[in-house]
Amino acid sequence: MRIAVFLQYNESIGPLIKIVGKMQQDFFNFVILYCLMTIMFGIVGNINFIYDLTEFEGMFESILTVIDASLGNYDITIFDKIDSGGMAVFGKVYMISIIVMFNILLMNLVIAILANTYSEFESGSTGLYLSKILSTRDEVEYDQNYGAFLSAMPPINILQFPFIAPAMSMR
Repeated sequence: MRIAVFLQYNESIGPLIKIVGKMQQDFFNFVILYCLMTIMFGIVGNINFIYDLTEFEGMFESILTVIDASLGNYDITIFDKIDSGGMAVFGKVYMISIIVMFNILLMNLVIAILANTYSEFESGSTGLYLSKILSTRDEVEYDQNYGAFLSAMPPINILQFPFIAPAMSMR
């Protein structure tokens, strides 16, 4: 955590950390959209195939089947078990539409969101860096007396621990 905090003040990595923080909101929107589409396809599969296929017996099983299909683990031949020819064709079209919709969502939407956020903040990266430096200038100011204790790496902190009390008393 300490390294991540100090990397924010690096001129080349600091803006990147700020951009990734801004992308978190877009990624959260993507997760919500993914969940809504999963539930939507799960309901459709559950309503249509509840009595014909074990993969759609309950709502939980339907959602797991949709998640598996969206991540590439699908089997279109499961719909061959259905007696009705029209429902078997509908099942195959249903599974293909899941695969196509989620591939579009996973590839195109995520790339577009991340590229948009990066292009929005890339031009102002120097300003982001300078604003971060100015906002925390007083917090990380070097102290003549205790600066070595504060900036030491964690293994060295253990070695310095016995010397903290004498150093504070000799101020």
